[in-house]
Amino acid sequence: MIFRFGLVVSHFLIFFVAPIVQAIVDAGCRSNSTHVAWPHPGMTSQERYLQQQQQECCEWQTVEHARRDAYEYLEQHILSFDRPFRQTIGFVSKDHSNPVDGLADGLIGPTIEYALQAKILFRYTDELPREIWEEYVLNYLHLNEARSNWRPYLFQKLSTLIQGETTTLTEAVYMLNTYMWQRLAAPGTPSITFVAGSTPLIFDPMSVLVYGYGSCTGLSILLASALRAVGVPARVAGTAAWNAEQGNGNHNWIEVWHDGWHFLEPTASNDKEEADRIERDPCERWFCHASRWNGTQAFAARLEHSINGTFFPLAWEKGNDAIPAENRTAYYQQTCGPCD
Repeated sequence: MIFRFGLVVSHFLIFFVAPIVQAIVDAGCRSNSTHVAWPHPGMTSQERYLQQQQQECCEWQTVEHARRDAYEYLEQHILSFDRPFRQTIGFVSKDHSNPVDGLADGLIGPTIEYALQAKILFRYTDELPREIWEEYVLNYLHLNEARSNWRPYLFQKLSTLIQGETTTLTEAVYMLNTYMWQRLAAPGTPSITFVAGSTPLIFDPMSVLVYGYGSCTGLSILLASALRAVGVPARVAGTAAWNAEQGNGNHNWIEVWHDGWHFLEPTASNDKEEADRIERDPCERWFCHASRWNGTQAFAARLEHSINGTFFPLAWEKGNDAIPAENRTAYYQQTCGPCD
C-alpha cells in the first residue's frame, strides 16, 4: 500500500509538478501569470543581469502568496491619519452576501492587482528589490493628498507606451515624462500644464487630471503615480523653504529608483524636447546649483517610518508630522554644490 502510494506521488511529481517547475526555470528570473520573481538581496542590476543568464538570480513566489504579502505590507504600514478610514480604503473585507448594499472593497484590491499586473508585464520590474517594490511601487499614497483609485486608470492609459519585454526602466521614465502629459490631457487640450499656487486645492492625481493642471506638487504626485502604475519605483521629494526662508517659496520634484535614487523634474509641456530624464546632468536643472542649497533642507516621502523619526515637511500644512520621510539634504548638497 505504501509502495503504491509512493508511485502515485512520484507520478504526480513527474507529470504535474515537474513541468510547472521546469517552465519557471526555463523562463529565467521573469515573473509570469502564476509566479513572481524577486532578486536576491544586495545585487546590483549588472549582477542580476549576469545571474539571470544562469537562472540563479531570484527567489520565486506564487502570485496568490504575493497578493497576500502585499495586503499585509500595506495594512502594516497604514499611516496614522488613514487609520480611521481603513475600511473605506479597503483593509476589511466587505460582506458580499447581500449585493443590495452596493459597496465596493476600496482601493487596496485594485492597487495590489494592478501592481502585480505591472510586475508581470514589464521586464524591468524583476530587477527591483522586493523592499523597493513594496514601498515605492505598491504604495498607493505620496503625501496627504486625497486617496483615490488612480492606479487602474493610469495603467490603462499609459501601459501601451511601454514595450514590456524590451523597454528598460530609464526608457520607461523618459517615455512617461515625455508623452504622458499629452495622453492624459482632456480632449481638445494639448497637455496638462503647470499652474503655480494650485496646492492644496488641486494636488491629488485625479484632481490634476480633471482640472488639467497642477503646481509642482500636483505634477510631481501625478508623475510619481504614473510611474508606479507601470512598475517604476518613484517618490515625491522637495523642500518646504529654499534657504530655510519661508519667503523664498517651496518646491517639489520626484526621485526614481534605479540602483539608487535619481531626481527628476516633471515636464508638463507640449514640447517633447524639454522632457527631463534621470540620466541628465543634474547641473542642468534650474534648482541644482550651490546657492539654492545654502541652508535648504530636502526630504523624500516614504511609507515606512524611519528609526530617527524623520517626517516630510508640508509647506501647506506646517507642523504636520504624519508623513514619514528620508532626509536627502546631504545628497543634494553634494550633487548640486559643485554646480554654478
